Amino acid sequence: MRTKISLLFILISCISFKTNAQDLNATVKILTNDLSNPDKALVADLQISIFNFLNNKKWSDDKIQINEKIDCTFIINLKSQNTDNFTATVEIQSSRPVFGSTYNSIIFRHLDNWDFKYSLYLPLDYQESAYTSQLTSLLAFYANLLIGMDYDSYSQDGGLDYYRKAKNIKDLAMNEVGWGIRDGKNSFNRWFLIENLMDERYKTLHTALYIYHIKGMDIMFKDVDKGRTAIIDGLTELKAIYNIYPNSFSLFLFFEAKSKELVKIFTKASPSEKNRAYELLVLLNPYNRNKYDEMLKSN
Repeated sequence: MRTKISLLFILISCISFKTNAQDLNATVKILTNDLSNPDKALVADLQISIFNFLNNKKWSDDKIQINEKIDCTFIINLKSQNTDNFTATVEIQSSRPVFGSTYNSIIFRHLDNWDFKYSLYLPLDYQESAYTSQLTSLLAFYANLLIGMDYDSYSQDGGLDYYRKAKNIKDLAMNEVGWGIRDGKNSFNRWFLIENLMDERYKTLHTALYIYHIKGMDIMFKDVDKGRTAIIDGLTELKAIYNIYPNSFSLFLFFEAKSKELVKIFTKASPSEKNRAYELLVLLNPYNRNKYDEMLKSN
């Protein structure tokens, strides 16, 4: 069983609730700044429903202790409303504790576009074997994805069962907006997100997550140098993906979560190790090269 240090994020203007949660320790925040005249009762009800759906459902078969729940946030920025039809941008983030510290390492961070229906007091029904609604499909898809990535960070290929569940949700929702291979921008969409995680050609992503966290972050409290070396080993695994498709969505998502953390990790490394890490990082993630340049300038 994973060792966890649970931290409940409390966001300004976010309604917080006490619960005997199952697998997720999710914080839900709904923003309405872009709506001209938001229905406060409907927004509050939507927030409560999403919170309860994520936190009160048993997503995994494992017995999860309170301090082992997966910390995650869903910040839902409502962009438009037409009766019960909503569009929103949704920032989703999850993290896991680092052994021997009070630090939480971000595993997943992504901004998605959602279209869904919701009306006051609408029950969020969900079935694993059938499509029920856009909103429950979106929530269940990301719930399983976050659990899968969390499990990957504790054991080799530990998240595979949850990726299968997420893929099944995507397949059942294929006729809805946002789930197709051509939806979104280029290959940065839900279809490629889960297909890449299930693709054998991208298998080293799971290995990288495992090495990075278990052999890297989790031992840094007692041996920083050994931990840094393991993290470089984990990054090296990602070169197999880069060699297939340098602009992979999987690589983008990995560094969307890890780029800031990697700068902190290698800022105080030896010159030789810092240079080795820098070469890898600018190869795999040129989008964040400016961050990595700053890493080289530090002493």
